[in-house]
Amino acid sequence: MKRLSAFLILLALTACMPAPLTLVPVDTAVALTMEAMPKTETPIPEAPPSETPIIPTQQGVGTPEINFSIPGAGCVPKNTQRTKALVTRILDGSTIEVVIGYDIFQVRYIGMDAPNMVQPIEWQGPQAFAANERLVSGQIVTLIKDISESDPDGKLPRYVFAGNVFVNYDLIRQGFSQAVSTAPDVACESTFLAAQAEAKAGVIGVWIPTPTPTPTITPTPTNTIVPTETLRPICNCDQHYTCKDFPSTSAAQACYDYCRETYNRLVLPDKNGNGRVCEGGAG
Repeated sequence: MKRLSAFLILLALTACMPAPLTLVPVDTAVALTMEAMPKTETPIPEAPPSETPIIPTQQGVGTPEINFSIPGAGCVPKNTQRTKALVTRILDGSTIEVVIGYDIFQVRYIGMDAPNMVQPIEWQGPQAFAANERLVSGQIVTLIKDISESDPDGKLPRYVFAGNVFVNYDLIRQGFSQAVSTAPDVACESTFLAAQAEAKAGVIGVWIPTPTPTPTITPTPTNTIVPTETLRPICNCDQHYTCKDFPSTSAAQACYDYCRETYNRLVLPDKNGNGRVCEGGAG
């Protein structure tokens, strides 16, 4: 009975044990293949970073609609990339900063060159900045690509639409920017030149003649102070003279007047009491 109990216990323990490992003979093809595999993990090489900015696509939005019948918009390519963006900052009359998805980009308006806002500020620079700000600041705009994805400065050259306003065209037509050829993005070059001709004819914006500063002439100050003449005694007022002491009547009279006015002294006799001396002549 004891032997039977021991056998049953041994049988139960054997059933609970895991199945024995099956060893692959070393001379089989599977074993040789496993032996030849590297023992360390080789990292998967990463793709090199892109040199041009990647514009994220907007899932579920579709292609933004553009009204190509608005002024100037007929020249814009209709089969190129269109992207919605939120304008977060105005940099100058032809450059803005936008948010697309979770990324920030700087956008340069194609085909135009607005006055510089960096010192020295160019003529009509502040007015061009203000006009651009009125059109797009804080708005969701549509960016349309021509040919170039980005320019050498990393900015995105784009045609920009804010609602029913073609911003590039409108700023040129209002005279706040000059039309420039920016190959290869030249789809609207002739349209922009026509808008510029309209602004020039109206003499508006940058086409207003630059005012010539009027020089302020500062008058040379005139010295109105007459220097006080240093008076030198012409005779000694402490003594008395006769007419013979002077070479002429005028010299005697000058001595008499000087001493009388300066010291209230009569240094020569005035016989007639008329303030004239040596009336008979000096000497």
